[in-house]
Amino acid sequence: MAEKSDKPTTGALSRRRLLAGAAAGGAALALGRAARADDYDFSGNPFRDRFQTFRQTFRVEPNRQEAERIVRAIIRGRTPIPGVVTVIAPDIAENGAAVPVTIKIDSPMTADDYPELVHLIALENPFPEIAKYRFTPACGVAEVTLRCRMRTSAPLVVVAEMSTGAVGVTERFVEVTLGACS
Repeated sequence: MAEKSDKPTTGALSRRRLLAGAAAGGAALALGRAARADDYDFSGNPFRDRFQTFRQTFRVEPNRQEAERIVRAIIRGRTPIPGVVTVIAPDIAENGAAVPVTIKIDSPMTADDYPELVHLIALENPFPEIAKYRFTPACGVAEVTLRCRMRTSAPLVVVAEMSTGAVGVTERFVEVTLGACS
């Protein structure tokens, strides 16, 4: 029977070295992902909510003009292509805390034509940009179903930025009986 030696051998891979290497690799991978995510949410980004840093600190009242400015900043003067975006939402939502919404983007999902970024904006919310979704051709279909919070009856605006540089925009008004986001 072989005896255990407390002396490390050179070149041998010990459990401690393996775990330390895995931890370092995981940290590097996590930092790489964070850097890519920060590329879209840097300070001064035209579609970033101007109150984002104060979200938990201050009570903010909705500002319709600011919400419309965010939409215009996303579109950046491009002419929207009709029929690209479909929004399915109820005419009347009983509870603004959980409004069901389905967003479908009509796209072939090829390497040349797919939605890169899809924005969901509620024009009467204190923080109008509700969600941003990124798609790739590997997704196969550009569709997402969610539940969002709405403060009051308002239009939901969906803007799809396509890989071709085109943009698709649609608006769906939702009547909210009991509001949220106050």
